[in-house]
Amino acid sequence: MMGKKYSIRTHVIWFTLMPLMVMVILLEAFLLHDRYADLDHVLIARGQLLARQLAASSEYGVFSGNRMFLSGIAQSALQEPDVKGVAVMNAKPEILVSSGDMSDTKIAMGLVSPKAPVFDNGDVLLLYQPILATQVELNEPEVKPAVQQAGAIVLEMSREGTQHQKFNLLQFTLLMTAFFLLLTLYLVQIASRRIIFPITKLSEAIHAIGNGHLDTRVTVASDIRELRTLSRGINQMTADLQHERAILQQRINEATNQLHELAFFDTLTFLPNRRLLNDRLAQALSACSRGRYHGALLFLDLDNFKPLNDQFGHAVGDLLLIETARRISSCVREEDTVSRFGGDEFVVMMGCLDADHDQSISLAYRVAEKIRSILAQTYYLTYQPKGQESILLEHHCTSSIGVVLFMDHHVSQEDYLHRADAAMYQAKKEGRNRICFYQQVTIFPPSDG
Repeated sequence: MMGKKYSIRTHVIWFTLMPLMVMVILLEAFLLHDRYADLDHVLIARGQLLARQLAASSEYGVFSGNRMFLSGIAQSALQEPDVKGVAVMNAKPEILVSSGDMSDTKIAMGLVSPKAPVFDNGDVLLLYQPILATQVELNEPEVKPAVQQAGAIVLEMSREGTQHQKFNLLQFTLLMTAFFLLLTLYLVQIASRRIIFPITKLSEAIHAIGNGHLDTRVTVASDIRELRTLSRGINQMTADLQHERAILQQRINEATNQLHELAFFDTLTFLPNRRLLNDRLAQALSACSRGRYHGALLFLDLDNFKPLNDQFGHAVGDLLLIETARRISSCVREEDTVSRFGGDEFVVMMGCLDADHDQSISLAYRVAEKIRSILAQTYYLTYQPKGQESILLEHHCTSSIGVVLFMDHHVSQEDYLHRADAAMYQAKKEGRNRICFYQQVTIFPPSDG
């Protein structure tokens, strides 16, 4: 008995559609799996990046026990997409702040640790980030800074947004696949031979897209309108994927810039920190050495800061430091650097003052006296105690300033900073509210003006 015979069109349809259907299904499954994995990875990576930012921002609050400060940081983190809850702990560990719709905080603390910083069971995603503190001995710069854990951040991320994206992606993929197969079947039935070459091109393009070549575009030289529509749809899909990847890269770049700000600027005053000061001082030393110009370092310490901190707390002390930074910055040139060195200490670096030594001393003294004078003016700080109305605090605070000139790049940056620091302590020893130059060991009392 002879088997059933089929027309050539039927053979073409079967031999065209069957492999194509298998390829499309496998390819879409691969794309979905790969895209699902990317979405999960992006969620974890974004959570880890945010946790690191929170850890860097929370170091001051954990050390000071400032729960209001930590609560503000936690609330700002909750504004980020997919953040469900934030907990901040100290080194004991004790929970200082817990914000958001977070799972049981104590249970969450048991699920993550420094050895297992990520917990993901498909329903709950917890991230652990230690808060590390580096202690630098100013009098012993050769001693390697000690790093210790001051606390930790536990961040819970919501999968709701990711699951919604996955569902939309699955729905879109299924619709696109169904549309592609139905259109292909229709075209093969009416023009089997004419469609073989265009389908081959489409298959190659989809395979390239599946391998990550999102710049692939489909060009079908055909008078069949449906094929042109299909090619435009695939091109639009790849363009959308390219656009999404560009947005993701932009967010990564923005996060990188934020990390740069945290690494090189003080989070309270937004002044350059010690690391950025060292970098700029190295550049200034090199420039002054080449041009044979003198530069100057001014090391400032507030004389009456601790009593304010002890009486009203760190929040009021922070207000004083912010106002001090603003006043110092108003006294220097745009190309000069004002840095918060730590606590109530500030460093001003002025590069390329003058080739003449005495003239450079005069210029440095003029700026130092301007700073000393403006810092001696009365501070008016608005402070709101918890549960009370705002009050206006009047505070008087002076500064002791040590100055050292620099030009020789053979002297290390640390030595110049130590000289300026020593001159500052000499000014304190002589009665405070004074300016002392290191090389001349000259004390400048407050001017009458």
